[in-house]
Amino acid sequence: MKNQFHHDRSLAAFTLIEMLTVITIMSIIAAMIVTMAQSASQKKKIVAVDGEKERLVNLIENYKAKLNFYPPDNGGLISNTADLAVYDGMAATNQLMYELMGVTNVPGSKQRMLVFNSPDINTPLLGSEFAKNFNRGGVANCDPSEPNNFFLPGPLPKEYTNYDATVTPPICGLLVPTEFTNVRVANFWHYDSSTTNRHNITSYDLWAEYSIGSKSGRMILKTNGNNF
Repeated sequence: MKNQFHHDRSLAAFTLIEMLTVITIMSIIAAMIVTMAQSASQKKKIVAVDGEKERLVNLIENYKAKLNFYPPDNGGLISNTADLAVYDGMAATNQLMYELMGVTNVPGSKQRMLVFNSPDINTPLLGSEFAKNFNRGGVANCDPSEPNNFFLPGPLPKEYTNYDATVTPPICGLLVPTEFTNVRVANFWHYDSSTTNRHNITSYDLWAEYSIGSKSGRMILKTNGNNF
């Protein structure tokens, strides 16, 4: 009887060790799954941004080949290169979408513009509102005899949104295909083709700033640019 009792206690102790081992293994597997899921999510965002960047680079190069100059950027950039916060904001507020789509001027005192393939084709842009947002008098790609729409087709609604919702039609910009923070906000592509701040001094800088996750409560931010 004594031997039987001793045997049962040994068996129970062995079973407890097994349970702890299984729990430990399960915890390790769960941690690996979470890490793999985070890695997959990060890779998906990086691939999406890479793909859109390459697409825009091709469109910009086609623009250059056709018009012999790169699309103009926000005209205020050139005088705000020392203040990085202002520079960053102006680089993100650019007319790249309009340059790549092309516009034509509409006769009249309001200096209106029609955007080729725009859903707001019947509501022309006001030149004054355009100038207020982009510090430019207009769009360089505006030859009425030969419209140059480099998108063909134009960007999808999910690929752009407005800078200024107070005007109709809204003044729009091209969106990075993922958010800047964990809160979904408008995240625009940055573009600089005029200042000495840019990496590609003979051409242009195009870059995205976006979040690929968080660690210890802090956002992990990534910059993706065309630094040749």
